[in-house]
Amino acid sequence: MFHYFCSLACFLVLAVASNADSLKLLKEREKKVKGIVSRVMPSVVAVIGSGRGQSAAGSGVIINEDGLIMTAGHVTDAAGKELTIIFPDGRNVKGESLGINRTRDAGLARITEEGKWPYVKIGDSQKAKLGDWVVAMGHPGGYDLQRTPPIRLGRILSLGQMGMLGTDCTLVGGDSGGPLFNLDGEVIGIHSSIGGSLAENRHVPSVVYKKDWDRMLADERWGNLGMMSSGIDPDRPMLGVQMREDDSGVVVTGLLPNSPARRSGLKEGDIILEVDNMKAGAMSEVVDYVSSRKAGDEVELLILRGEKKRNFVVKLARWEDLAEEMGRGERNDRVPSDPVEERPQLGVVLDAEADVEGAKIHEVMEGSPAAAAGVIAGDIVKEIDGAQVGSAGEMAGLFNKYKAGQKLEVTISRAGEEKTLNIELTVP
Repeated sequence: MFHYFCSLACFLVLAVASNADSLKLLKEREKKVKGIVSRVMPSVVAVIGSGRGQSAAGSGVIINEDGLIMTAGHVTDAAGKELTIIFPDGRNVKGESLGINRTRDAGLARITEEGKWPYVKIGDSQKAKLGDWVVAMGHPGGYDLQRTPPIRLGRILSLGQMGMLGTDCTLVGGDSGGPLFNLDGEVIGIHSSIGGSLAENRHVPSVVYKKDWDRMLADERWGNLGMMSSGIDPDRPMLGVQMREDDSGVVVTGLLPNSPARRSGLKEGDIILEVDNMKAGAMSEVVDYVSSRKAGDEVELLILRGEKKRNFVVKLARWEDLAEEMGRGERNDRVPSDPVEERPQLGVVLDAEADVEGAKIHEVMEGSPAAAAGVIAGDIVKEIDGAQVGSAGEMAGLFNKYKAGQKLEVTISRAGEEKTLNIELTVP
């Protein structure tokens, strides 16, 4: 028997549809969804491992007959290299994790046992439209032999926010890494940030996997999940400059390594007068204009250097690519014999879009320091070691100074009441 769940928003949509559409159309849609579920369910698996010495579990979906699996990056990151893959009928096979793009929360895994496995097609997430019906599947709460993977029917609510698809498909812990299908039965997304708000859940678009396919197949692991946790959209267009305002105008105070601005010839001390013939009266005007464009677009800057005005054409870069170039530059500058110090991880995903005073926890990763201390999804972090936290970005910034092994006093607000938790930081 299939298990169906639908969010409140989904029920409201269906209620409206029952008046606007014919009963025949609704029955046809129901029949179509059941057909999709029957076809794709054998490929929806549980992904289990024992990374960091503790059991970690999530979901995934097989996308070729050789047993290649799409899942969430944080699932395989937590689960470790050796995996157990469980099919809906209870079969267990061995598997292994492959590459991870942590910035986009995208990961691949594969079944290591011989065989031909049930699989589904990968769809084009860029063709998805607001309001499209979608089907979410996974293993909420972990694998359960007493049921098939529950089916959640919903609609797409947002496209591209934080580089994610947003839906109203109700998901909970254990669903991470599970597939989001369109009504053609194609995978267009993988469940990522879930559990903090049942009204909208985020899914890694399939186009992200296609872009990074070769790197993940080669077992390359890169990026930082904290980028999205900090409220930074990985697709955001960037000049790659640091700026400040003074009496002379908007002054370039620094250029990021390998940034488009540096390659175009900008220098520290340049004053930005205009962007595409628009007067740059304030730093915020430059940022807002650049953010309104797309990565790959070219913008023309009118610069004052000394007493001369000069024009520069800058091709905007994606923040994710720029951040990766920064990291690559740091690695190239490092003496090979120097040990690489890993940054400690709290083990949470923050809701960068929450309208709260503080940093709202969107998801707590199983086996993490936060989970061990009792942090749960929905908590709002107010202070860390006495330092006030005003937003997700501020919280991410505070962690730049901490090291593994440090013990922190973290004040959270839960259901209107504040409490202090003691958390010891570890590295992944």
